[in-house]
Formats: sequence, C-alpha cells, structure tokens
Amino acid sequence: MSVICFCSQNDLAAQNIKSHLFRLYHFTETSDTYDSHPIHQLDQLSIVTIEKDSIYADNLDEQFSADLFIFASRHKSTAFKPALLTHIPGNWADAELGGKPSTLCIAPPSAMKIALHSLLSEQRRLGLTDWACGLEATHHGPLIESTPVLYVEIGSTEQEWQNPIAAEIIAHTIITVAQQFQTSFPAVLGFGGPHYCPGFTRLNTETQYAVSHVMPKYHLDDVSESLIAHAIQRSHPTPTYAALDWKGMKGDQRDQVTTIAENLGLKVNRIRNLVRKPTE
Repeated sequence: MSVICFCSQNDLAAQNIKSHLFRLYHFTETSDTYDSHPIHQLDQLSIVTIEKDSIYADNLDEQFSADLFIFASRHKSTAFKPALLTHIPGNWADAELGGKPSTLCIAPPSAMKIALHSLLSEQRRLGLTDWACGLEATHHGPLIESTPVLYVEIGSTEQEWQNPIAAEIIAHTIITVAQQFQTSFPAVLGFGGPHYCPGFTRLNTETQYAVSHVMPKYHLDDVSESLIAHAIQRSHPTPTYAALDWKGMKGDQRDQVTTIAENLGLKVNRIRNLVRKPTE
C-alpha cells in the first residue's frame, strides 16, 4: 500500500514541511524525477516535488499510482490566524480555486481522522497550543479522479508557513498517516456550520466516526440529490451517516438535507447526538 506526498516548489509551507521530513526521517533519493526534481522514498511513502501550485495540479493520478495522495500545503486566511488544518479537496459549486465545478475528490475519512489526531497530539507535544487546529470544509482543487486525496496545511501567513515547529508537526503527521491510513472507521458526511468545522472536529476526535466530505452552511443552498449522491460515491469507505450541525443550518436546509440523505440510505443525526452516543 503506497502513499505519495506532493509538495509544491512555489509553496513556502510545503517546502518547509518537505525539509523537515528529510531532516527527521531517513528518506532515500531515488533515480526517478518529476518536474526535474528527484523523488524521495521511505518505505511506502514517496515525496514528489511539483512546480504547480497544488490546487491546480490536476490529474496527477494519471501519472502516479498510489492508494492515497497527501498534499502538504500553505493555508491562506483573511483572519491571518495561525492554524494547523486538514481537509479534503473538491468543489460543491463553482471552481474558483482549481478543480472542476460541482465535483469532489475521493475522500479518505479514516486518513483524515488519523491526521487530525496526529496534529493535535504533536501540537501538544511540541508546545504550539496557541494555534488553532482542526478540520476545514471540503473546498478547492485539484481535480484527482481515481485516488483518495487529503490536505494537511499550515496557516495563515508567510510567518507561519516558515515556522519550524509547525512544519515538524505536519511532517510527523504525514508519516503517521502513511503508516496507519489503512485503519478503517465508520464514515460520516457533514452538513452545515462554518468553514472551519468545530462540530465536525469534535465528532472526529470524540467518537469512533470519521468525517468525510463537509458541506458548510454557505453551500447548503446548492444542495441536491445528485450532489449528495456524488459525495457518497466519492468517499471510501461509504458513509453510513449524515451528521448535521443543527444550529449551523436553517430549518428548510435541515429538512431538505434530511429528506435527500434518508432517500439515499443514510442515517441522519445531529452532531451532538453522535458525540453523546459515540458507540452507537
């Protein structure tokens, strides 16, 4: 089982993370190259340097075969808040930042759960506890058709992108995910709430469930049966639940999501109920 971590040459955070991977772990430089950069290998994990920004690096699955793609990346935010984040790429509507409109990458919810737990654990161990840490809703490119994809990111300014402790946290997390991503947890689609997902972060850390794609409140007016069916199809393993951020949705949005999800065979529940009943 193989994993590829892509690091954009144009991304300060990605290059910072890559340098820490090489400093902390014994990668071997192989004879293979991509974009004129050598590919490095450690057990089942390869590090591939790409010239494009990651959100525009479409169709890498046509050139590389792996069981999981991880993108090490910067995160930009107008709030300029230091953060350690993980999420799945894809677009619920327009493709303003890469990818394809109304098209999601394949979500690896178990890998994202493992990544979040590692981020939080390493954050505590290395003393970066004043930074935010959690999930983001599904957003942006690239378009990857056939391989599950996960982002791990440092936010949100150049100062944080170059922070050595943050890069070490992400580096350890990438290694942990590569070693453990085959572990399987029951998957849950998320609906509602803000872009930064405190409710779904809690669901991932306090229960046995693994959050898959998250459609935030600002996209709920785009919801349709075909889009939720697409989200179910683009999640491995297949979700069993639709979890609702109850207060992060309007009443008519709750009703519409509930009806569609149940028609598609999902159990529907509030986040808080799933957290209260973690062994359900």
